[in-house]
Amino acid sequence: MLKGALTSVILMFVFIPIPVVHFFAVPLSPFIGGFIGGSIAKAEKEKIILFSFITTGITAIPSFFIIIYSFIQRSNNLEVAGMDPFLAIILAVILIPYTWFGNTIGALISYTARGKSN
Repeated sequence: MLKGALTSVILMFVFIPIPVVHFFAVPLSPFIGGFIGGSIAKAEKEKIILFSFITTGITAIPSFFIIIYSFIQRSNNLEVAGMDPFLAIILAVILIPYTWFGNTIGALISYTARGKSN
């Protein structure tokens, strides 16, 4: 019994950093994605905006589904994931330019770093 309890406590302490890292990494995820994706795509100066529009277009698809679902739930006077449907719509709409901006900055810095290394 003691062995199982100690294992449980050790695992809890081992996995504590995971939510902490996610708390700081999630707001930076569009930047990190743009940085890594831009270097993989080798997006040049002229193509960085296009790369970011394509990436944001792909990530906007779930936002559009959330917006449509929120309108349906709003017409039925129901909540979306425990929040007001109007708030879900606002968050989904804000997410699109936020993703584009972070992705563009990440791809731009990736391009700059590649240029300095060559």
